[in-house]
Amino acid sequence: MAIPLENTPECVTLPESWLSATGDVAAQIGQPDFHRRMLGLLASLIPNQAAWIIVYAPGVLPNVLHTNDVASSVTTDYNSTFRCFDPFWHLWRRQTQASAVTLSTLDSSIKPDEYTRIFQKKHDFSDELGLLLPVQNNACVMLFLQKGENLFTSDELHLAHLIQPLFNGLHRAHVTQTLRNFSTSNTREDSSSACGSLVLDRHGNRLYGNPAWQEAEKQHGPVLLHAIYKLLGAPGQTCHTEPEQFVLRLVTLPEDCMLAPGGRLLVFSPTRSRTVSDDPPHKALHLTPRERDLLHLILEGRCTGEIAQHLGISKGTVKNHRLRLYRKAGVTSERALINLSRSING
Repeated sequence: MAIPLENTPECVTLPESWLSATGDVAAQIGQPDFHRRMLGLLASLIPNQAAWIIVYAPGVLPNVLHTNDVASSVTTDYNSTFRCFDPFWHLWRRQTQASAVTLSTLDSSIKPDEYTRIFQKKHDFSDELGLLLPVQNNACVMLFLQKGENLFTSDELHLAHLIQPLFNGLHRAHVTQTLRNFSTSNTREDSSSACGSLVLDRHGNRLYGNPAWQEAEKQHGPVLLHAIYKLLGAPGQTCHTEPEQFVLRLVTLPEDCMLAPGGRLLVFSPTRSRTVSDDPPHKALHLTPRERDLLHLILEGRCTGEIAQHLGISKGTVKNHRLRLYRKAGVTSERALINLSRSING
């Protein structure tokens, strides 16, 4: 059974099996092979002979991340000679939010002769269809299909236009989840939703900053900029500001990260401002008796095992109480909790 799409030049349908596969791809949001699965989903819908994934980002040449049924000699030729003539790259530089488009219908003013007359003929393909998946701050992932014979039809291009909003939504969710995964990969608890993330490519070019990062730039300005320079130029992975307003961490992204292969991720974690109180810590933080006992033992430097033995509970229960205590205090680590307790205690 197929589901018809209205307002198409001819009746275009989406097979139920394809829609089911879309759900399978959505289940892989945040996983390293997500874009490969998206490419497979696109390729299963529109006939083709080869497929590519290419990243376009400000200040750097196109970067091929993955191919299906493309000879290594073609990829080498593209990377070594022809990527600077890539017409889709030239289109993206003019329109960072461009919709699906084919090589045959591109404006001739952005189709370098070196690409169509030499590269296209040398490697014997007739047409290309590109689906651009935008990332904030103008970087993008582009999915390509190639045909060896004939051109992509108007119905096939229209179908690509129809599914693009779906692909854009999946892609945005993947970007958000990927940032969250890398931002929290080295923390003991999940980071607050207030954490900001900035993605840099391998050359240090800025690719993506989430809303929390943009807000942090407005609030902290030169202080944040100084912390970035300090962190990028030092071997350490964490930078604490003085007085402590926020913590900045540096995460190196793996080569197979579609978002920024070999790039870096800066993670901004704000620290909540406190006022000094005359009340003891447990009253200022409104702790329960059990949380008060736990805080007392933490301040004594007791480890989880010692706390469990002293209170007559399991280590898992101690960890659960500890997490609730952290959330109530608005911190994410034992060190921050101790510092907060000392500041409240004067």
